[in-house]
Amino acid sequence: MKSNRFREVSRFSIRHKFIFLFFILIVFPFGFVGYFSYHKSIEAIRQANTDASLEILDKSGKNLDNYLNLASSFQNELMFSSELQELMSAEVPNELEELAFTERLLNYMGVLQNQTHGYSIRIFPLEPERFQRFKHSVYHSLDIEREEWFRQIRDGSPPFWALFLPQHNPAVYTEPILSKIKRLYHLTSRKETAVVLVDIKVSTLHHYLAPLQMQESQQLMLLDENQVILYHQDLSLLGFKLRDERLIDFIGGEGRGAGEFLIDGTEYAASFTTLDSGWKLLSMVPLAVLEQPVAWIETLSLSFLFFYLLLSIVILAYITVRFTGPIQNLVKAMRKVGQNNLAGHRQQINRNDEIGWLYRGFDQMVHRIDHLVQSVEKAAQDKKELEFQVLTHQINPHFLYNTLESIRWMAESRNAADISEMVSELGRLLRLSLNDGKELTTVDRELEHVRAYVKIQNNRTDTPIRVVYLVEEELLQLSCLRLLLQPLVENSIKHAIGHVKEDGIKIVIKGRLDGQSIRFEVSDNGPGFGERAETLLSDRAGELSGRQGVGLRNVHDRLLTYFGEPYQLRVRNGANGGAIVEFAHPVLKDR
Repeated sequence: MKSNRFREVSRFSIRHKFIFLFFILIVFPFGFVGYFSYHKSIEAIRQANTDASLEILDKSGKNLDNYLNLASSFQNELMFSSELQELMSAEVPNELEELAFTERLLNYMGVLQNQTHGYSIRIFPLEPERFQRFKHSVYHSLDIEREEWFRQIRDGSPPFWALFLPQHNPAVYTEPILSKIKRLYHLTSRKETAVVLVDIKVSTLHHYLAPLQMQESQQLMLLDENQVILYHQDLSLLGFKLRDERLIDFIGGEGRGAGEFLIDGTEYAASFTTLDSGWKLLSMVPLAVLEQPVAWIETLSLSFLFFYLLLSIVILAYITVRFTGPIQNLVKAMRKVGQNNLAGHRQQINRNDEIGWLYRGFDQMVHRIDHLVQSVEKAAQDKKELEFQVLTHQINPHFLYNTLESIRWMAESRNAADISEMVSELGRLLRLSLNDGKELTTVDRELEHVRAYVKIQNNRTDTPIRVVYLVEEELLQLSCLRLLLQPLVENSIKHAIGHVKEDGIKIVIKGRLDGQSIRFEVSDNGPGFGERAETLLSDRAGELSGRQGVGLRNVHDRLLTYFGEPYQLRVRNGANGGAIVEFAHPVLKDR
């Protein structure tokens, strides 16, 4: 599967490969790095915002806890004060006493307002009907006995916090107020005498929560244990419960946490912390606001990517004109040459770079091919002419054979048996030497060639010549080069005549199979090579000046040419005199 895809890609042109490599090596890495860096920056900003938000939420939550605890502590101190205990346990039997009580209580409350830290105190008797003047002086239009919170605390509810909004009673509440409501007991009789409220303006909470608003469009909420909004920048949301179930589940856990939510089509990064009272301080920042500082990275990355794409078009156009275009033209020229169309192949280009070298090299190559083609055509023509000449000259050997055969018949007809035999051997020698024009013969025919030659030499000279053949029978039908043994025997006879005793010349031809080689050895009883043995085959000038050693050199050169150095001729002097010539011949496959 992979190899098929690789083959498909390999079929693309260089231009397409350049485009592919450009996108792989430049555009894709740049886009990946831009995408990776942008998203890593976003993650880092989100994480940094989460960490900072949680840390500030914790600090602000502790400050808010301290402030609320301070208000509760002041409320407790007030309830245990002897002056308030005395006031709220006083009897008011008549209108005059009630007037004095009202005046003392109002003065006391006025003094308390100056001692508080951003909050106010309200005191309501549990039996308002006993204090009609106080009721009309303090309550104004507030029907205290119908208020839910009053009935709840009078019915025995533990202390709790309540949110009072202007829409509840505009005459009493000009702005949102968060109040801690608690019953007042007489220290001795444990009788419930009044309700004490510590009022905190919601605007006062802003001073403690304002540092949390670090981002534009950030929403900050203080929620009670029932998910009722006690604080929000948008005052119209105060008193309403949190509606999003995911946020409710999110802040339902203990401690603190952070997460991301999609609310009304906007993604928010939310974080919360839990106050000592169990209230939740929730911060929500739109992710778009958080990502705004790094939005320029995305813009910059897209701009650079667009720039690189434009640049790539310019570069690819340049590469096409400067590189791939000439290469494509060269490929077209190569295809024409491949179709044996060498005419008009000249590709001229005035460049000194690799493309220029390629063009000039191609031009030289085609020029040489053209020259070689012409040479081959001329050689083919010459070969035909030579073949015709060979056919013509084949008449000469046949004529010579026929002439020798006629001489032999004439000798026999005149009872000249020795002449007839010599002519017959000469014809056989000539036939074996020519070997029908073939370079290869068999070992058996080579030995037959030697026998014919020796028989002729015996008829020509008075010195008897005797040849001993010690050749393994399995070698006889193996192929070998022609004219290997006869020149060696001829060399032995020429150098032995005149140097041997009356018993004549003795030549021994040995042949054996050695692995993938045939090893031949030709030895004689002549005078040997003497000191010439080592230089006989290398010193051509000295040895060939007198036409001596031509046969040896010819065999030596032919073996080297056909089979290489391991099969060259080697000569040496025999231990008891005489010359020894040996060589190896590879076993050839049937041809």
